[in-house]
Amino acid sequence: MKYKKSVVLLLLICAGFSQSSWAQACCSAGTPLLSSLELPSTARGNLQFALTYEYNALLDVLSGTRTLEDDTRRRVTHSVLLETSYGLSSTFSVSALLTLVQQERRIVSPFDGTESQLSARGIGDAVVLFKHSLVPLNIFSQLEVTIGGGAKIPLGSSTLTSGGILLPADMQPGTGAWDGILWAYGSKGFLPTLPLNIFATTSYRFTGVNDRFGGEHEGYKFGNEFIVSVGVGYRTDMLLDFSLHFRFRHTTPDQFGGSGIPNTGGDWFYLIPGINVKSSPNLTFRASGQLPVYRNLKGTQLTTSFTASLTIFYILG
Repeated sequence: MKYKKSVVLLLLICAGFSQSSWAQACCSAGTPLLSSLELPSTARGNLQFALTYEYNALLDVLSGTRTLEDDTRRRVTHSVLLETSYGLSSTFSVSALLTLVQQERRIVSPFDGTESQLSARGIGDAVVLFKHSLVPLNIFSQLEVTIGGGAKIPLGSSTLTSGGILLPADMQPGTGAWDGILWAYGSKGFLPTLPLNIFATTSYRFTGVNDRFGGEHEGYKFGNEFIVSVGVGYRTDMLLDFSLHFRFRHTTPDQFGGSGIPNTGGDWFYLIPGINVKSSPNLTFRASGQLPVYRNLKGTQLTTSFTASLTIFYILG
């Protein structure tokens, strides 16, 4: 019984590593989807919920790796994400992610100080992911390896207008395109010898094309995205657990009409600390933040300065 409780806590720690953060550049749209898919597979008959609010502040302007002194642009994204996961069998599970997003952008003219503001809100895109556990977690090895694949579904609108003018692609709640997703997760616990858990997650998104303007154009295509996260969690016998992980994100440049778009794409490296509050074996609260360590962007881009998020995890079953 003692070992079963330890495994439940280990799973909660793994769940606590889920970070809902998509480091948005000047031409990234919608809600943080891909990096939200870090929960392990769900045990048969169990149902997991993760409800997250994220605040994403885009205040930094970079040209390559150099930060520019530019306070004429700023952007804030508020995201609400609901992820559910159900165990179909001892080795198969399915996850779904639904989102809401509100984006606010402010631009100040460097010539006369005139300020323009733009905002958009709505339902974002969704994700459905099927997972297969290659090495199911057990109380002896405390090792888990899971792979998965699925699709990003364009539920969010990509045709919002302001004053009769179509909003830019990066301000739309959705991308308007179907994407393919590949995903893998691994974790290793060391209870009861060490109260530590290490984990790694990797994912790749093949983006589709959205024919925003119709006609003979090939349409707008956001860059393909690759993310890998590696981290460690520390379990205490008290109310709080702690986690720390690093995330690397790479995106290829966006395209329109088959041609690359300047000032899109790049590499991001983030440090993500987190604190878990264990209310019960089935209920965990998590606060986390994301801080940039290294960024190398193509061209000049407005990018994430920091993110802050709050998550509620619940396991039913």
